[in-house]
Amino acid sequence: MHRLAFIVSLITWPIRLPFQLVAWLIWRLGKKQRVLSISLEGTHPHRVQTRGVFSRQRDGISRRHLRHAIRDAIKDHRISGLQVRIGMLTVGWSGLYELRTLLAEAKAGGLTVDVLVVHPDHKTLFIASAADSVHLPPDAMVIATGLSAEMTFYKGALDRVGIEVDVVSAGAYKSAMEPFSRMEPSAANQEAVNALLDDLHGHLVAGIAAGRGIEAEAVQAVIDAAPLGPEAVVEAGVATHVTDEDEWTNDDAQSIAAYEGTPSALPTLPRRARLAVVAVRGSIRDGKHDDPMPTGATTRAVVDALDAARKSKRIKGILLHVDSPGGSATASERMWQAVRRAAADKPVVAWMGDYAASGGYYVASAAHTIVATPGTLTGSVGVFMAKPVIGGALEKLGLRQFRFERGAHAGVFSLSRGFSDSERVAFEGHIQRTYGLFLDRVCEGRDEKRDWIEPLAQGRVWTGAQAHERGMVDAVGTEADALAQLAEKAGVSLDRYPQTKTIERRKGWLSRLRPSLSAEALSAAALSAAGLPATLVDQLRMVEDGGTLAWCPIRVR
Repeated sequence: MHRLAFIVSLITWPIRLPFQLVAWLIWRLGKKQRVLSISLEGTHPHRVQTRGVFSRQRDGISRRHLRHAIRDAIKDHRISGLQVRIGMLTVGWSGLYELRTLLAEAKAGGLTVDVLVVHPDHKTLFIASAADSVHLPPDAMVIATGLSAEMTFYKGALDRVGIEVDVVSAGAYKSAMEPFSRMEPSAANQEAVNALLDDLHGHLVAGIAAGRGIEAEAVQAVIDAAPLGPEAVVEAGVATHVTDEDEWTNDDAQSIAAYEGTPSALPTLPRRARLAVVAVRGSIRDGKHDDPMPTGATTRAVVDALDAARKSKRIKGILLHVDSPGGSATASERMWQAVRRAAADKPVVAWMGDYAASGGYYVASAAHTIVATPGTLTGSVGVFMAKPVIGGALEKLGLRQFRFERGAHAGVFSLSRGFSDSERVAFEGHIQRTYGLFLDRVCEGRDEKRDWIEPLAQGRVWTGAQAHERGMVDAVGTEADALAQLAEKAGVSLDRYPQTKTIERRKGWLSRLRPSLSAEALSAAALSAAGLPATLVDQLRMVEDGGTLAWCPIRVR
């Protein structure tokens, strides 16, 4: 297909040449300056996501497109600045960092960056702080109230309906199943979460203060006093103006989605991609890419993509984009092996998104270089096994189960009872061996020794900035920074646009149909009856199906 496109482009090159020259001359001689308008609202993924034909989900403009357009605009003498409207954002911490970095890059490149924040919270004000001016509507309520990490513990509710969760784990900070087995967070869990909040909050306050040229204490005072009216926030220096949106809007501004960048004097020929992007997104699961799982990165999908990139003669390097809280330890190990195979032949750089923890860090550790954002949640080096025990709930529903077994541990995976003492001993041995393998894989990938990783492991979660300080990642930066490092290692020139190709496997729509039968359906029904949210029911079902898990439970908003 690429060869055919190249031939067609080559044949039509003389025909396109005069039109291209005219377009270039119009651009080159043009003197009227324009402003590009950007609307940041909802989700803005790293790149355009492939979705099914019948999918209703629509993403905002991708961050990769924004990066290309802003870099073109910096070089375009017709573009004088950006007019950025920021609404309610649902991006994670890596997205916040990257969007703020893009505005800072535009400002440093000589563009005037004018921002209106119609939904002012701590996330949007963090992004806006990189601009020249920050406007707030007169009716805005500034809800920059700071960060929170709320935990709900379900043991009491589970006890009422006769459900238990039997857990075997390795790592003092491995707290994934605490909501189901405890009434409150353990001391280790509280220590880890407080350390995460301290670091993320510190970066948030420092970023706003540095962007606006004020003291960190002034930013903290706004956070502590919020919700506030816009005048108080302007007075504190966190914003610069109170402006009505109609007054702020520039009707002559051109949408960045329609901006085509700086034209070339000569027609371009198609260029083959030299860098591959392989994504590990969502829960890491065993199985094939067409397994009937709702979401996540399956072994077959990731391994096949990595092997395809490794075997391709035209691909010179691989960007491993990890945005996963982990999942199956066995799937993580198989993905780690695939990354190592690829890394033996080609440069591999891992870039961490919002989460690259537990199994996500397991996989990333096999790369030559790891780049994370300051707010990435990573680490969580630890493993556990668990199963929901619904025998008491079944009795309350009037259901009775009878087991006929051959073998002392034949009923080990039965949901009607917990682990016996001998079963627990066997599983504890397996968990410790898996945990040891996890430590060895990280040390091998990072070229370190056990005494380096052991105090950093134990299931503890770190921010990207904390992980960088401890040598768990190599650099703090955006996807563009990771691509630049990969291009340098691979000897590829990024030129105007990165020559990248995303390699992925798609699920067939028929594979999403999954029957609900037998004990699994009873388990889901019992858990739902206990009042657990659907996401936690899915997590427990993954526990039931997934064997040994390397999973990070922490979310910060």
